[in-house]
Amino acid sequence: MTKVNFYLRNKSVKKRTMINLIFIYENQKIKIPTGISVYPKYWNGKIQRVRELIEFPEHSEINDRIETYRMIMTEVYKEFWNAGIIPDEETLKKNFIAAKDNPIKIIKPNSFWEYFEEFIVYKKNQLGDIRDYDNSLRKHLKKIENILGKPITFLMLKEKNGGFIDQMDHYLTYEAINAKGEKGLSANTVGKQFKNLKVFLNWYFDKDMSTAFSLKHMVTKTEEVDNIYLTESDLEKIESISLEDLQDSFIRYLFIVGCETGLRFSDFTRIKKENIKNGNLYFRPKKTEGRVLNNQVVIPISSRLKKTLGILFASKHEDRCCELTEFNKTIRKICEKAKIDEDVLILKKIAGKTTEHIYKKYELVSSHTCRRTFCTLKYLAGMPAQAIMKFSGHKTERAFMKYLKLDAELVARKYVDFFK
Repeated sequence: MTKVNFYLRNKSVKKRTMINLIFIYENQKIKIPTGISVYPKYWNGKIQRVRELIEFPEHSEINDRIETYRMIMTEVYKEFWNAGIIPDEETLKKNFIAAKDNPIKIIKPNSFWEYFEEFIVYKKNQLGDIRDYDNSLRKHLKKIENILGKPITFLMLKEKNGGFIDQMDHYLTYEAINAKGEKGLSANTVGKQFKNLKVFLNWYFDKDMSTAFSLKHMVTKTEEVDNIYLTESDLEKIESISLEDLQDSFIRYLFIVGCETGLRFSDFTRIKKENIKNGNLYFRPKKTEGRVLNNQVVIPISSRLKKTLGILFASKHEDRCCELTEFNKTIRKICEKAKIDEDVLILKKIAGKTTEHIYKKYELVSSHTCRRTFCTLKYLAGMPAQAIMKFSGHKTERAFMKYLKLDAELVARKYVDFFK
């Protein structure tokens, strides 16, 4: 419900006083000076207009302006409402003032998709790889828009209990086609879509174009997935196999660097000679740039890392690079050749049902395996969790322990003395 009211700034004075416009909407209230002043004795507070008296001939002109401002305020808000946006006070005030100065031209806010396109450009400048937003999230939002038969608006995203978000959750969980061509995405994939949607909405709220609303009804589902790590034996196999293709060899060494540093793909692919000093690797991870005052990590260089970096810094590898997709595809091929092929049982919740899948270990290797391998092997070697967290960036020990992937046999071997 909206309401436009007009009140005097000070009704007790004898001289002229400003008439203020008060607009009430969505439990919010804004006050805007109209630029019109009047003597309080000529003001009718009950009907919020100037009294029609002969002694005050301005009454007709002032009342016409008041009515015009009422219509403009109503129309400005209507444009936001039609776009599915609840504007914040400053945005609404700014648009009213602009329309007041030019009543013929009411400023129309961008639509949901116009803001989404602006967000994509922002993310492209920030990340480079924006497929999670520009491909996956866009595709699913468009599909649900088609199902509903009407354009998405921000107001639709605000609705709870049977609204757009519930429809999206049902579609992703039971109807969306997964990589195997079957219906239903995994809980983690569904959760990722809502996580990315919330990233977009928080960006939109930060632009101060709209009043933020709660996102608690957008549940970021997660489930424990047995992502693998590599053992020392696995790493030795990867190091020792013969690779004729220079790009394959380059990716093999990059992978080992990731396992020895615990850095993310976006970081271990940027290591330069200048990052090495006094037997340590000095590095500033991309993820915490601008968010942490001093985000530099210092990583001691192991003998394996020293040897691998020496190879990478050789001229034949200096100018090489690769995309994440190429990296993951190639490292799986390398691990298959290295016979890292034991069976791994993975439990996944798809379309609301828990299913068992058996994979060869090499099929599950990716760039993220590097960080898990680093953390897990260091922990099994006896390094304190708090020390490892300095390198991995985990904030709580609980989150870190969930992140570790400890093979039951290795754990039993490590802690056998506790059972004597």
